[in-house]
Amino acid sequence: MARLADGDRSAFAPAFGVLHPLLVRFCARLLPDGADAEDAAQAALLKVFTRAADFDASRDVLPWVLSLAAYECRTCRKARQRRREDAAPDEALPDDGEGPEARLAGAQLAAALRDVLDDLRPEDVATLAAAMGEAERPAVPPATFRKRVERAMTRLRAAWRTRHGVE
Repeated sequence: MARLADGDRSAFAPAFGVLHPLLVRFCARLLPDGADAEDAAQAALLKVFTRAADFDASRDVLPWVLSLAAYECRTCRKARQRRREDAAPDEALPDDGEGPEARLAGAQLAAALRDVLDDLRPEDVATLAAAMGEAERPAVPPATFRKRVERAMTRLRAAWRTRHGVE
């Protein structure tokens, strides 16, 4: 890395040969999906080589490289969460040890929500369903859709308070 930092392009191949397998294994431990791990490792390698001139030769290279890889793994995980790829359907969620009372309470809350949704306008129900990903999103600009969701949620809260008295 010191040679790369000094601008020696012949050091690229040996550095890549050492770092690539290391970063792939490191990212595979942090990310469950193999494709995401490979993507994060490639992005980390790209950062390592583009920032090679920033490397301080008086310090160890491994912590510097692994910190870049860890950042890429965190970025990948956050992107998956934003895209909601980690969210599984409710039926596929594992039972996390909740007892029958908690399941009954959840079922009662779901029934109460269905009753409140029956009091809303069909447009609001359709908007909320689209926001939850259960229906197709209308062909409107994103800002318009967000405003519709906000208004539907306001009406849902008001209907809930009217029927149940609490939020």
